[in-house]
Amino acid sequence: MAAFVDFEGKIAVVTGGASGIGRELLLQLAQAGTHVATCDVDREALEESARRARSGNPEVRVTTHTCDVSDQVAVDRFADEVAEAHSCDAIHLLFNNAGIVGGGSFVTSKREEWDRTFAVSWFGVYYCTRAFLPMLLVADQGVVINVSSVNGVWASLGPGTAHTAYSSAKSAVNGFTESLLGDFHKNAPHLSAILVMPGHVRTGMSSPPRSWRRSVVSLGADYRPVTAMTAATEMIRAVRNGDWRVLIGEDAKAIDAHVRKDPWSAYDQP
Repeated sequence: MAAFVDFEGKIAVVTGGASGIGRELLLQLAQAGTHVATCDVDREALEESARRARSGNPEVRVTTHTCDVSDQVAVDRFADEVAEAHSCDAIHLLFNNAGIVGGGSFVTSKREEWDRTFAVSWFGVYYCTRAFLPMLLVADQGVVINVSSVNGVWASLGPGTAHTAYSSAKSAVNGFTESLLGDFHKNAPHLSAILVMPGHVRTGMSSPPRSWRRSVVSLGADYRPVTAMTAATEMIRAVRNGDWRVLIGEDAKAIDAHVRKDPWSAYDQP
């Protein structure tokens, strides 16, 4: 994958910019001289993210947009707003970062919770990529960065803890991103895609249960959740280096290695 070296003066879109990894991406992109359009459903927190980014680099344009990424009409409107606010017909970086956790059990969880989690965490990625693809195609170089999870390759939080909606959504994100690699290579060679699979990152989302920690420790990994700042830094480094597959955190690396080495025992219950 081609490296994306020059961030200065480029335009990035970041979903879920009100907190966590999204906020850190916003801050670091602004520091790099990148103009940013960011969206979230939490308007107040989103404005605080933008304020911090602007104070860090007053030379860049940072725009905020209220948008529920699970709503296709809202996403299409978001894309129109970005084009108008930045007076552009092209963007260069699309960070599909927004996601939520819920709907753990397909059997016992409420369907509304399950559907909502899947819609935000998968359809948000799909709708945004669809909406911004025309603006990526007219750029001189573009990158789609999809924030998935190691749960996209290991659909569990450990023995006794169901994790179906989120894992299903992230599995879809994984397949979509990997399929874009070949699609872009053939049909839009100036575009590339990056699959980001974090483990436990300290954000506003709820922490994994103890079963997650036990599973990671049983694989011999040093369980240390990473910060949102570290996750954002690693993502931007991957864009600069042209790395298409990024595992963030020792827990993610250990689980990914285990599933690849011995997928037949990945879901064995002790």
